[in-house]
Amino acid sequence: MLWFIISLAILAGAIVFLVKGRHVTAGVFGMAAIFLAIACVHVVPTRNVGIVTSFGKPTGRTADVGINWTAPWQDIDDWDASRNTFNRLDDACLWVSVSGGRACIPVQIEWSAREENAPADWAAYKEVDGIEGGRFGTFVARRINPQMDAAITATFVSFNPLGTVDPASGGVKAPDLNAQYREPLRKALEASIGGSVTIDSIAYGTPSYDQATTNAISAFGQKVLEKRNLAVDKENADLRAEINRKLAAQDKTVFCIQEAARLGKEPGLCMTSATPVRPIG
Repeated sequence: MLWFIISLAILAGAIVFLVKGRHVTAGVFGMAAIFLAIACVHVVPTRNVGIVTSFGKPTGRTADVGINWTAPWQDIDDWDASRNTFNRLDDACLWVSVSGGRACIPVQIEWSAREENAPADWAAYKEVDGIEGGRFGTFVARRINPQMDAAITATFVSFNPLGTVDPASGGVKAPDLNAQYREPLRKALEASIGGSVTIDSIAYGTPSYDQATTNAISAFGQKVLEKRNLAVDKENADLRAEINRKLAAQDKTVFCIQEAARLGKEPGLCMTSATPVRPIG
């Protein structure tokens, strides 16, 4: 648009000179023609989509990567169509409320803008001081990032940290968030911003918990361990009772002789009428 305005200014000046009877060289008109041609040529960088505008308003038409020709009063604004990264890994993990506590969810989401919706998204956002990247930067800061945070928060409302406790041992195992929550998060994102972007990949790390939730997990693991120990104690008690029952049903004289042999003692009074349950001596 700037080159178009310059060319018009040159032509207008030349016409004024001609009206006043002054001589205008062909070079002046040649320069205006060059500037006019420059105004018609635009280059769209790799991995971008061009938004064709006319007097600052989108025409609804997009331009491909490379050299593009437009009317001299039209411009092409770049819109990033490459793969972008929403990073919530490590210290940038997102704290959310989960079932019975608080968890920090580490996740990285790769996404790319949809070319077909780029003109509408370009028109919906303006450049804002303090936000880098022009209109696209505003689009990311004001729409994409907040919607991704909201989708993660909603997806993990039902996540139960106590489910990380092994019911057999009481130990804590790292949850496989990729297996459990990748598709639910993808569906939530597609429902909220799927018209504007494509979700290319989702990858989770291992969540961390606040102190209260960590204490609750530890206490629950201890309860599971106590339950397991009580079950073992009961099993041992049942086995001991069964042994005693069988011993009680055994012939006392035979049992006395077997015990004497086992202990390396003389049978003693095992053969008398007053048979003891253990050998004498």
